[in-house]
Amino acid sequence: MDWGRYLTATLYVVLVVAAGLCFWSFLRSDVYRVQTDEIMSQTFEIQDRASQAREKLATIKGYLFVAAATKQPQPRLLAEVMLLSFNLKALSQLEYVDRFLDAPEIDLLKRTVTAIDETLLPHIRANGQLDEALQSVAKFEADVFRISGATLAHSLTLRATAAIEANAIRNKLFFAVAILVLSIAVLFILQQNSLARRKDHHIRSFASLFAHMTRSRIAALRLFLSYLGSDRPPSPEALSAARSTISELDDINEGMMTMGHARTRSKTATLGDLLVDIEKSCPTELHMEIDDVASATVVPASQFHLLIDELVRNSVNAVVRRPDPLITIKAEVRHRFWRRAQLVLTVTDNGVGMTSSILAKAREPFFSTKAGVHVGLGLTNCVELVRTMAGRLKITSEPNSGTVVRIEYALVAQSLK
Repeated sequence: MDWGRYLTATLYVVLVVAAGLCFWSFLRSDVYRVQTDEIMSQTFEIQDRASQAREKLATIKGYLFVAAATKQPQPRLLAEVMLLSFNLKALSQLEYVDRFLDAPEIDLLKRTVTAIDETLLPHIRANGQLDEALQSVAKFEADVFRISGATLAHSLTLRATAAIEANAIRNKLFFAVAILVLSIAVLFILQQNSLARRKDHHIRSFASLFAHMTRSRIAALRLFLSYLGSDRPPSPEALSAARSTISELDDINEGMMTMGHARTRSKTATLGDLLVDIEKSCPTELHMEIDDVASATVVPASQFHLLIDELVRNSVNAVVRRPDPLITIKAEVRHRFWRRAQLVLTVTDNGVGMTSSILAKAREPFFSTKAGVHVGLGLTNCVELVRTMAGRLKITSEPNSGTVVRIEYALVAQSLK
């Protein structure tokens, strides 16, 4: 089981959850800020009305003392009592009063309003009942102070609760940000390790491919040397093949050096130039169907030369016994919506083809249908080579009908001339 893949997927899930939690915490923080502002506004209104009630009671009490001492009516006394009654009524009718006062305090507030209207106001209007009015004010004063104290206590509690909730959600936000940063750091480390493992795998794949190609050509040179040991001199065709093999080995060695110096920029060439070079060295005629854009496309020279050369050699071996051998190379550039352009290259032959069982094993290392010196790493490493270039290779084949190898390679903007 690939635990690394599951771990990476889990970390991505954690990353998404942490990002969602950060966003949610940010929204909740704004909600709590609005709620806190609303509580503060309500607190100020409640406390302001309670303070005004206390001030009105103090004023009414003062007017009553003056009226009792001078035996003269005070013109403002009745107005102050009516304002006190209005203030307390407005306080009791606030829709959020139950957040600041418990049920007993609300009942006390309503009884106080009723008592002022039914007791204090008649005493004031009667003018001669000042002592009774003073006694009523003393009781109302105690009730109003009780109500005011309750509103203050509840206001402080609500403000403290709102502050605690805001701090709690802020801590959740910090925690989510910490998880987010940790997840990004772990993902970065895992991606670095994955890239290192992938690079190592690609290097080993390159080495296997080069070893395969080198070994097959060394076998050809060994066969040529065996002719030199006999009494017969080598034919001109054998000499030409030996020189061509030595040239190919030199190209392979150059490719190995390019891979060894991976930090330097790889050599590039147009696909058309590479195909012309491969066509010259191919013993079988190649049928080319390359559009102008694909022919002018710039590709990594060493990788594509090795790849196409190996596929063509496999096709040559497949059609060697056909009376009408046909190997076709097609290439086109496809432009995709919102994605990079793609080079699609196919190598098709009408050779012996492969059965489904052989096709299933075609990508296995060291599998080969040919006896002798062929080590069977060609097609396997073609797949790996395409993967190193972030491309895809697909093989379709039928017995006695031929084989089609399709390569899809995403192009950068500089590749299109």
